[in-house]
Amino acid sequence: MAKIQHNQPLYEQLMWRIKAQVATSVLKVGDKLPSVREMALIEGLNPNTVAKAYKALEGQQVIETVAGKGTFVRQVDTVVDEKAINELRNDFNNMMIEAKRLQVTPEQLHQWIDEFYLEGQQ
Repeated sequence: MAKIQHNQPLYEQLMWRIKAQVATSVLKVGDKLPSVREMALIEGLNPNTVAKAYKALEGQQVIETVAGKGTFVRQVDTVVDEKAINELRNDFNNMMIEAKRLQVTPEQLHQWIDEFYLEGQQ
């Protein structure tokens, strides 16, 4: 079962775990996800929570559901989503403000980025 973080809704936590698995190639394009009921059992969540996470991920074009076949990791569109990139940049700026406040060094930030990107290559 997933570690519960009280400051974030459970469906969002599941979304981020799935996105992280896609980003690190644990889940690849075309991989089938468990059904809503199966995922609910695996994660120890209510099926409605899983359905909400899946619906949000579909809206973000991370996954797609094919009627009668299941839910799959979707191919990333080649068209750049400027709105999503701008939102990411704003989130990044907020994170950098917090890192600076906590006196995290640029070297530490670079190390974290390198570690994250190397994770998917191992």
